[in-house]
Amino acid sequence: MNEKKHPVVELPDDPHAKQRYESALKHVQFAKAAGKSSAEIHEIFRKVMNFDPNNLAEVPRDEAHKQYHAAMLHARKALENGKSAEEAHRIFKTILNGEADGKCPHQHG
Repeated sequence: MNEKKHPVVELPDDPHAKQRYESALKHVQFAKAAGKSSAEIHEIFRKVMNFDPNNLAEVPRDEAHKQYHAAMLHARKALENGKSAEEAHRIFKTILNGEADGKCPHQHG
């Protein structure tokens, strides 16, 4: 079989590039399983790699991204309230992994 090899992806020099790359690969696997075309898969990969974590409006508001959106929102709120980046990452991971107790100190709404 004559399979085309993808070029090596050069990761940008930012602290979240590796996580975006791993997320992009995960999105690609889901897209393949859903029967997406090669063009659609490449677009999904590009979109995830170019994701701006400061723009929550870019996160789809579907069920699959609900927990990710909540984790990003709470991590951002933590930083706005003076928490360290380390604490914001802990909050993000706790929510994303489904380990949060559902109680948070900031106002919702």
